Amino acid sequence: MSVSRKSVVSVGVAALAGMVSLGAGTASAADSALVNMSCIGLSPNVVDVPYSAQVIMSQYGLPPGVASFTVHTGASIWGGYGTTPTLTWTNTATGASGSVTGFSPMSSMFGSGSTVYFMNLPTGSGNVRIDLSVVNTGLIPVPPVNCSGNIDLA
Repeated sequence: MSVSRKSVVSVGVAALAGMVSLGAGTASAADSALVNMSCIGLSPNVVDVPYSAQVIMSQYGLPPGVASFTVHTGASIWGGYGTTPTLTWTNTATGASGSVTGFSPMSSMFGSGSTVYFMNLPTGSGNVRIDLSVVNTGLIPVPPVNCSGNIDLA
């Protein structure tokens, strides 16, 4: 099955529109879900669209209490900078927690943004708080983008 660039961009635009209109909240247990959080900040490029990110959770084929997370960003007009997301999770019932960090170059508006995968994290079942802190490095230093949300996991 092939996915066209137009399909990827359309899905990204729809996800970004949904993300911008919603604040922090809680999602329910499902095999895959968007973590309800608003992640918008400055781009390190002088003139650019704001940096934006969304976190997608997946438990497809995983045992209960284990989840994978994808941090996906919108594209930059110019690209040319790096994005370093740190995802911290805390199970609100058990107190179990962990943190993972990744890196991806940011593509220009002709690309599809950047994607960082965090696979098979032992979050435990129940309500899990997701904290995302993103450091973007480029032309101008900018403050980190920080956002949080909760999701219910099987």
